Amino acid sequence: MKTKRAFAWIILVTMLMMPMCSALAVRKGTVRGGWLILRSGPSFNAKVKASYPTGSVVTITGTAGEWYRVTASDGLQGYMLGKYLRVTEEGPSSGGSTAYVTSGNGLNVRLRTGPDTGYPVLASYAPGTRCTILSAGSTWSCIRVGNSTGYMMSRFLTASDPSLQPADVPTEPVNAGSVWVTSRNGKGVNLRSGPAKAYPSLGVYPVGTQVQMVSIGSQWSYVRIREKNGYMMTEFLSSVSPAPSPAPSGPYVTSANGKNVNLRTGPGKQYGVVRSFAVGTPLAVVTPGQWWSYIQIGNTYGYMMNEFIGNYSQQLPSPATQTDLY
Repeated sequence: MKTKRAFAWIILVTMLMMPMCSALAVRKGTVRGGWLILRSGPSFNAKVKASYPTGSVVTITGTAGEWYRVTASDGLQGYMLGKYLRVTEEGPSSGGSTAYVTSGNGLNVRLRTGPDTGYPVLASYAPGTRCTILSAGSTWSCIRVGNSTGYMMSRFLTASDPSLQPADVPTEPVNAGSVWVTSRNGKGVNLRSGPAKAYPSLGVYPVGTQVQMVSIGSQWSYVRIREKNGYMMTEFLSSVSPAPSPAPSGPYVTSANGKNVNLRTGPGKQYGVVRSFAVGTPLAVVTPGQWWSYIQIGNTYGYMMNEFIGNYSQQLPSPATQTDLY
């Protein structure tokens, strides 16, 4: 009898020590009155993290005076001014609320047996996986995915259903194999964590980068680039590998970091900027100097540092005179 009673106590203590995962009441806030700023702290002086339009729904996790501590649908956490939120309370329910797995890097997210990274992993789920939130928390939420119940970090859960974004989410699966990044201005293209420019960039990839097409949409396509999955605008993907650009025959704008170069009103950085020009822009050297040269780009004249002029030594006017700049 004593053995059975001791065993029952062990079972009870074990159950009490295990994380509870049940449906609790959750307060929601709906943005009203225009765009509402999310700040890093409960103050107008706190850093701005993001802003959300009227109708956006956030989860309220606490209060600080006239401010609410919230978690937005994209996973960002911070503070919003309470008077611009319409607050409602969702009571416990057997079904819970529907959410979707999301991640900033496009990788799978782990489901654990408890609300901490020290607990064992039950499984991992890809972005877009549908789940049910049984208990929402500011850091961890208890969710159910299929027949599995466990804890996932709240910032990896969103209420936005990707299947409800009509033109943005790729819906047509393809077996196109490889495609290539392309752009009209020759600049790199962003790979994003979601099908909109508001989502974080996972990286910028130059023209000619080979991409594995997963699914294609009219505006955004879901692709894989090496170890990363994400979204890229369909207009910047081509089934034809771009031909390498021909080398310029005359002087041109160049820079080691690929950024635009300033054309100035005088031979020094203290002078005003006329405008800036992209790498590869053809130019003509009018008057060369030791450090700066007076140049022409189209109908625009000004001074540019020699280190940013490609083919400089091959295209100098003859011969250098006393008008050289130093």
